[in-house]
Amino acid sequence: MANFPVHKNSILRDRLDNLVRGDRENSAPLDVVVTPGEINDRHGTGPLVKRIMKGRRGVCSVRARDDWGHQNFGDWNVKIAQEGFSRPECFRNVLRVFSGRRVASVLCVPFLEDDLITSIVLKEAFGAILCGYVMDDQNVSVSKVPDALMREFLEKCSLRLATHPELQYEYQRKFGLPFSLLPAVVPDALISGDASVPEELGREHGALIGSFWDQMWFDRLCAELSQCQCRIDWYGNNQSPWLKFPPEVMESAGVTAKGLIPESRLAAELRRYSFVIVPVGILNQSDGNQGIAALSLPGRILFAAATSRTPILIVGSQDTCGARFVKHFGIGEVAPYDAPRIAAAMDRLSDPAVQRTMRANAGRMAAFSDSGVVDWLAASIAQGRPADSRFEDAFAGYSAALR
Repeated sequence: MANFPVHKNSILRDRLDNLVRGDRENSAPLDVVVTPGEINDRHGTGPLVKRIMKGRRGVCSVRARDDWGHQNFGDWNVKIAQEGFSRPECFRNVLRVFSGRRVASVLCVPFLEDDLITSIVLKEAFGAILCGYVMDDQNVSVSKVPDALMREFLEKCSLRLATHPELQYEYQRKFGLPFSLLPAVVPDALISGDASVPEELGREHGALIGSFWDQMWFDRLCAELSQCQCRIDWYGNNQSPWLKFPPEVMESAGVTAKGLIPESRLAAELRRYSFVIVPVGILNQSDGNQGIAALSLPGRILFAAATSRTPILIVGSQDTCGARFVKHFGIGEVAPYDAPRIAAAMDRLSDPAVQRTMRANAGRMAAFSDSGVVDWLAASIAQGRPADSRFEDAFAGYSAALR
């Protein structure tokens, strides 16, 4: 089990009772979303979950631990930590909270063992429809979640989703169960229809987006950027609870932390750069977070390409999901953690002809719009299959690269 403090579930029960006392007498069904941590805008899971559930009522958000300091999703939210408990005790922990409620469906983003166990309990105890939505791997490339528990969870799911084809392919291959695609969709209102190249673009000024999942990625990137004679504005969470971002290191690398800003503003800001840097793993044993390095596709790649059409520079292995994505759609380049090759890629991406081509190609990102996704997901969960093939179609021709 994951190593974190056991939450006092009696306190948890009292807190939820206070929140929903006025609603307990009715029999309105509850849709539960289970995630490892809080849902907020400080990490990728938060904005995506809020996007695909936007407008839904009667949603209870359940998490196993607190990492980010606050929660801003769901009509109700509660923390249920299952670490150290037997399966019968896990049932009691959940029933203490949800006694008297009707749980209609459970959408689980599996990452910790707790997430899977709580979701299994909710399905078994309430007869709820269970949907598993894999965003990051904790079983195939790493062994954080045991095979037996993952298989039990997946077999109990009526619908299994993955954010991108690599996850879909690997989980289907290992468990022999069908998976469908629900990518990191982008706000429809922010998707750009303008493929023109902004004036006065230059290779000396770029953007960096997203959060770092591994200290080594930050250290490597800064070491190489310090030799590239460029200025980089970083739009992302520079207050990680796990990693360190020394100001002197960023200054040497020419990186200025801009922090987290509203997505509407971020889309406008990214448009004025020649390129957007996204660091990824190098796919060897030096990657501290093997699951993220091997099988994650940063959602900010889709966001940046769709909303600004600015070319993407993936820094890391060409065999990562991010590298494969930008190459397939023709929206960027890939360079290893090597200053001369990073600088050369910056030069190529700054060429006006390359800008025109890649910004035109980025028009295909409109397929990843969040328009209608809330209803699509609800219908898909109810039917136990995708309501339509919009996302499979968006990745047409992609899966051949996985074999």
